Amino acid sequence: MNLALLAPCNYYCGNCILYKKNKCLGCSKETEKAKAQEKTFCDIYLCAKDDKLITCSSCRSYPCEKYDKGIFAESFIKWIREKLKEP
Repeated sequence: MNLALLAPCNYYCGNCILYKKNKCLGCSKETEKAKAQEKTFCDIYLCAKDDKLITCSSCRSYPCEKYDKGIFAESFIKWIREKLKEP
Protein backbone atom coordinates (compact mmCIF):
# COMPACT_ATOMS: atom_id res chain seq x y z
CA MET A 1 0.00 0.00 0.00
CA ASN A 2 1.26 3.44 -0.93
CA LEU A 3 0.56 5.60 2.14
CA ALA A 4 0.61 8.72 -0.04
CA LEU A 5 -2.67 7.45 -1.50
CA LEU A 6 -4.39 7.20 1.88
CA ALA A 7 -6.89 10.06 2.20
CA PRO A 8 -7.71 11.66 5.57
CA CYS A 9 -11.13 9.97 5.45
CA ASN A 10 -9.28 6.61 5.44
CA TYR A 11 -10.27 5.91 1.84
CA TYR A 12 -7.46 4.39 -0.21
CA CYS A 13 -7.26 6.42 -3.40
CA GLY A 14 -5.46 3.57 -5.15
CA ASN A 15 -8.84 1.80 -5.22
CA CYS A 16 -10.72 4.76 -6.68
CA ILE A 17 -11.89 4.59 -10.28
CA LEU A 18 -11.26 8.33 -10.71
CA TYR A 19 -7.66 7.97 -9.57
CA LYS A 20 -7.14 4.96 -11.83
CA LYS A 21 -8.50 6.92 -14.81
CA ASN A 22 -6.42 10.02 -13.92
CA LYS A 23 -9.60 12.05 -13.36
CA CYS A 24 -8.90 12.98 -9.73
CA LEU A 25 -6.14 15.31 -8.68
CA GLY A 26 -6.09 13.99 -5.11
CA CYS A 27 -7.37 15.64 -1.95
CA SER A 28 -4.76 18.36 -1.75
CA LYS A 29 -4.99 19.54 -5.36
CA GLU A 30 -8.78 19.13 -5.57
CA THR A 31 -9.03 21.25 -2.41
CA GLU A 32 -6.81 23.98 -3.92
CA LYS A 33 -8.84 23.93 -7.13
CA ALA A 34 -12.13 24.22 -5.22
CA LYS A 35 -10.77 26.98 -2.98
CA ALA A 36 -9.79 29.02 -6.05
CA GLN A 37 -13.45 28.75 -7.11
CA GLU A 38 -14.59 29.74 -3.60
CA LYS A 39 -15.94 26.22 -3.02
CA THR A 40 -15.15 23.39 -0.62
CA PHE A 41 -13.98 20.07 -1.99
CA CYS A 42 -14.02 18.08 1.26
CA ASP A 43 -14.72 19.12 4.84
CA ILE A 44 -12.94 16.01 6.09
CA TYR A 45 -9.71 16.93 4.31
CA LEU A 46 -9.82 20.50 5.62
CA CYS A 47 -10.52 19.38 9.18
CA ALA A 48 -7.73 16.79 9.19
CA LYS A 49 -5.31 19.32 7.70
CA ASP A 50 -6.25 21.96 10.29
CA ASP A 51 -5.75 19.44 13.10
CA LYS A 52 -2.50 18.17 11.52
CA LEU A 53 -3.83 14.61 11.27
CA ILE A 54 -2.84 12.08 8.65
CA THR A 55 -6.25 10.42 8.92
CA CYS A 56 -9.31 11.55 10.80
CA SER A 57 -9.49 8.22 12.63
CA SER A 58 -6.65 9.61 14.77
CA CYS A 59 -8.97 12.35 16.01
CA ARG A 60 -10.55 12.19 19.46
CA SER A 61 -13.91 13.15 17.89
CA TYR A 62 -13.88 10.37 15.29
CA PRO A 63 -16.37 9.55 13.86
CA CYS A 64 -17.89 13.00 13.80
CA GLU A 65 -20.72 14.49 11.76
CA LYS A 66 -18.26 15.57 9.03
CA TYR A 67 -17.21 11.97 8.62
CA ASP A 68 -20.81 10.78 8.63
CA LYS A 69 -21.48 13.14 5.69
CA GLY A 70 -18.19 12.29 4.02
CA ILE A 71 -17.04 10.38 1.02
CA PHE A 72 -20.01 8.05 0.66
CA ALA A 73 -22.51 10.90 0.83
CA GLU A 74 -24.80 11.42 -2.13
CA SER A 75 -22.79 14.51 -3.16
CA PHE A 76 -19.60 12.45 -3.43
CA ILE A 77 -21.27 9.78 -5.55
CA LYS A 78 -22.70 12.52 -7.79
CA TRP A 79 -19.20 14.06 -8.12
CA ILE A 80 -17.75 10.69 -9.18
CA ARG A 81 -20.47 10.19 -11.78
CA GLU A 82 -19.92 13.66 -13.22
CA LYS A 83 -16.14 13.18 -13.36
CA LEU A 84 -16.58 9.86 -15.16
CA LYS A 85 -18.66 11.58 -17.86
CA GLU A 86 -15.86 14.06 -18.62
CA PRO A 87 -13.75 13.26 -21.69
